Amino acid sequence: MAEPSAATQSHSISSSSFGAEPSAPGGGGSPGACPALGTKSCSSSCAVHDLIFWRDVKKTGFVFGTTLIMLLSLAAFSVISVVSYLILALLSVTISFRIYKSVIQAVQKSEEGHPFKIQAKLPGIAKKKAE
Repeated sequence: MAEPSAATQSHSISSSSFGAEPSAPGGGGSPGACPALGTKSCSSSCAVHDLIFWRDVKKTGFVFGTTLIMLLSLAAFSVISVVSYLILALLSVTISFRIYKSVIQAVQKSEEGHPFKIQAKLPGIAKKKAE
């Protein structure tokens, strides 16, 4: 059997860009194109691809750091404990923000009102119970 030529197996690499990734076959190398999907627009698989290859360092660090903390928490504590502590932390942040806005409103004597006014007007469980 004949060996396939090396030209058909190798990826093209630009000599002017040191350390650049090889362009994907059919990718075109355009900045908005996803190498995993060719010239198609970026979708969820492309977003995962971008996370794995650290295209946006801040976003990838946040996602992987959060995932690591969650996995370590689940290894040390039960699921119900982790979920309850997360909800408690969210509640603490929400109450702190509400107190902060109230103090700022009192000091500046402004009429900004409740910071969660929009969410309070949404139909929810409290209104359904009243009916």
